[in-house]
Amino acid sequence: MIVHLFGDENFVNSTINTFQKSDSALNKFIVFSNTQKLKHVSLRENVLILNNSAYNMDIDLIYKDCKLLVIHYLTPTKLYILKNKPSNVKVLWSIWGSDAYDHFKNKDIFEPLTLDIYKKNIYRYLRSSTLYSIYHLLKYKVKPMKSEIDLLREIDFVSTVIPNEFEIIKREFNLNARYIDFNYPVNKFSHDYLSVVLGDSILLGNSATISNNHFDAFDIIKNIKKKIICPLNYGPLGYKEYRKKVVIKGYNLFEENFQALENFLPSKDYEKILISCNTMIMYHIRQQALGNIYMALYLGLRVFLNKKSVTYKYLIEQGMIIFDLEKDFDLVGFELNKNQKGLNKQLVSNLQGEKKIDSKIKSLIGLHNY
Repeated sequence: MIVHLFGDENFVNSTINTFQKSDSALNKFIVFSNTQKLKHVSLRENVLILNNSAYNMDIDLIYKDCKLLVIHYLTPTKLYILKNKPSNVKVLWSIWGSDAYDHFKNKDIFEPLTLDIYKKNIYRYLRSSTLYSIYHLLKYKVKPMKSEIDLLREIDFVSTVIPNEFEIIKREFNLNARYIDFNYPVNKFSHDYLSVVLGDSILLGNSATISNNHFDAFDIIKNIKKKIICPLNYGPLGYKEYRKKVVIKGYNLFEENFQALENFLPSKDYEKILISCNTMIMYHIRQQALGNIYMALYLGLRVFLNKKSVTYKYLIEQGMIIFDLEKDFDLVGFELNKNQKGLNKQLVSNLQGEKKIDSKIKSLIGLHNY
């Protein structure tokens, strides 16, 4: 059996459905939550809801009949499960981003203005303290990942959002794992978007996460007179403090043209906001927000990235029309032409279409017999 470990995330339903469609009898899905009433996951067939605490963990139940354990985003609870893995069970770590990058020794992912803010972040110092390590051990029954690196070397397979990340992460943690090409069915690229009429607003960033490099992106486009929409409705520990700084800076620079999105948005509402824009700016250096970027490209938005990012390099390699914000900022707010939109849309469909995702999931299921 393949046992999947999830949190209560908004695309788990579509992921479960896709695995069930491939082989419903072979997969068991475990969702960790502090409550039985889930916010995002509504499916219940082959789904087990377990308390998100190592102190109430039935390890035997999790590993019953398990031949392959799939860790969808590595949390402390899942790290504890990994620590108690039977020797005959193979493990795949499906890396989303922060579950790896937050534990890098050298976080070379900030532009200068953002780096100044990061250095003043009190949570950064707390997380590196001995006191935090003790707290982590008492709460989760495992030490922070930096002190449990040897556990990661027991992982057999790793999937990353884009292939270019694998060697970077493998080198950082000295992994022994083999790369597996797997992506989530996050977006539904359907015929509903065949004749989209875009607005002229600009969407900047994907969250209240400091790796967005909001302040440096703001500085580049500070003379733009169009509406700037900034999603800031979630983030890591302490994100509300960072969000407040972004909002203040946004209103100071763009005044009434700045709109902060501070509340959770259903995917359909987010898509409507995307369609009200003709430009997306994602100024991360590390891989982040690729699902959002793919949707923007499919809809026909002009997408600006950070030229230092692994995402920028990967999408350029795929032949997509992507722009370097620092060099091409004078094109911000201008819509792509029909041919450019068509090319990006076709390439996204080739990479992330339903048939492609189904093929990758079948390959992952094949690891059960590896």
